[in-house]
Amino acid sequence: MNNISEIMEDSPVTISPYVSVKSASEVMEKHRFGGLPVINDGLIVGILTSRDVRRSHPNRLVADAMTKNVLTMPPETSLWEAREFIENNCIEHLMVANESKLLGIITKSLLNLEFGKQVDTLTGLYRSDYLYYMAVKLLQIGTEIAVLFIDLDDFGAIDKEMGHVTGDVILRQVAEAFKKVVDDRKDYLCRYAGDEFAVVTSRCLKDARKLGVMLLDSLAKQQWPNGINLNASIGIAGGRRGHQRPANERNAVSKLINLASLGSAMAKTNNTRIFFVGQIEVVEDVGLRK
Repeated sequence: MNNISEIMEDSPVTISPYVSVKSASEVMEKHRFGGLPVINDGLIVGILTSRDVRRSHPNRLVADAMTKNVLTMPPETSLWEAREFIENNCIEHLMVANESKLLGIITKSLLNLEFGKQVDTLTGLYRSDYLYYMAVKLLQIGTEIAVLFIDLDDFGAIDKEMGHVTGDVILRQVAEAFKKVVDDRKDYLCRYAGDEFAVVTSRCLKDARKLGVMLLDSLAKQQWPNGINLNASIGIAGGRRGHQRPANERNAVSKLINLASLGSAMAKTNNTRIFFVGQIEVVEDVGLRK
């Protein structure tokens, strides 16, 4: 999963609390910054924003004008969590820190630019990183989840016989069909890779299987190019958090998605539409346990 350490500015321009607001303002104007981290003895003590500058006399010290309540996040924070944090707190700059030591800084505009890369340009769906984020988030709040891994049958042959342009048309059509089935309040759909799609849902396992049936039925109702008959295989794996907090929820989600992927392969092998892997408990030290 992508995290903010991968895109942050790791050598940000900073200011001392003991210089004048005028001096800090000149630095901000030179670099066209809307804010500057204020550092003293290597630690974050505040942030000076354009708003702070406008409200203060130029001769005042930065220490007297800066915003002291600084919001920071650790470097392992996901892009999705950082964006949610920035929007919820109505801030333009997010400092990346280990305790009070500044590691880097991210602006809202940079984060929004990065999110353009998180959308699959062909289907308009989010990429797999979104699936990881939502699965981890749901597990962390104690929600039982299910992962549906959808693999289109014999799509490689379709690409080979009809060409990649036709294949792209089919993938866009699949995405549109799936979007009409999922419920945005509890189902989170992505294009996982190639001809593979995935959904993480907060539905119970019984209802997750019903969702899988609806997804497959949506394909059966489509009019496909050149009259082809497109089918898919789905693997379903359920996950829930145990009584103890997982040591690594992201790693647990990776294993859960892998199980669902293996389930889709088993569905093909057994010539069934859906293969249910089972209920998995995410527990500390053990990882995943049936």
